[in-house]
Amino acid sequence: MIAYLLSLHSAFHADHRGRFKIEPTGSRPVYWSQSGDPLVSVTCRGEYSCQRGMRLRIPPGAQPEAQGDAHMTVIDQAAGREYDFWKATTPEHGQMTVSSGNSIRIGAGIGTGLGGVAEAANLGLAGGLLRGPELAAGVVNHALSISAECVQRQDVWPAPVNGHGDSVCSGNGPGPHLGSLLQLDMSDAEVAATHAPRWQRAVMKAMAHYGMYVVDTNSRGNPELSLITEDDQSFTSFGRGGEMTGFVHSAGGTDSVSGVPIDVSKLRLIAPCVPRRTC
Repeated sequence: MIAYLLSLHSAFHADHRGRFKIEPTGSRPVYWSQSGDPLVSVTCRGEYSCQRGMRLRIPPGAQPEAQGDAHMTVIDQAAGREYDFWKATTPEHGQMTVSSGNSIRIGAGIGTGLGGVAEAANLGLAGGLLRGPELAAGVVNHALSISAECVQRQDVWPAPVNGHGDSVCSGNGPGPHLGSLLQLDMSDAEVAATHAPRWQRAVMKAMAHYGMYVVDTNSRGNPELSLITEDDQSFTSFGRGGEMTGFVHSAGGTDSVSGVPIDVSKLRLIAPCVPRRTC
């Protein structure tokens, strides 16, 4: 599988010199509701899987991702629910329309991140997001989510095992599956020896300690292994500065910040039974 990724010239998002790069643009805004926020009724277009009759509180000003998939996540801590949407409209007058959406439970010992329907792997959108404050702190203590150019036809756990790949590799090539867990096979000492900046070492350690789940696919012809990051709309929707933009500026960048290359040949595949604890 790794050899196939290399044959596609897959690489992590990089600048013109091949150095791993972080940009302030993200793809998944996350909003945290409160009891006084407006109550919104969700209408399903009926195109894809969608939980009917959803009503939730959404902060005024919250907006879905401005481009692409129009993702949107709302966290209701009081109710212990995460609401995830795909192709969502901006909530207006107590109404919102989505193509896919549902809610999953959250909380220690309760939430699993399984059962979302707003992304190809059917996992919760908040899971695996890389966030600006984590990079600024130099600590990322969870698995990451990535997209790849293509996947195999059959999904693997934690994606639904009876699911089907989103954008299948040409000729049924042996790319990753939706749900595949990839690990950067490097020790902390080897990561330190790359002399990557502190923020990148935090990302590489997360890749090595917890791994990266393949949760979506790119547009055809885009061979990147793209880390999925929180959209600054989580903050700019309310007139605040973007956290990822703030990190990039604090690290000395303007439109992006670069580190050192990450060698895709250092990746290895972890059997699905390992995170599932059934081996």
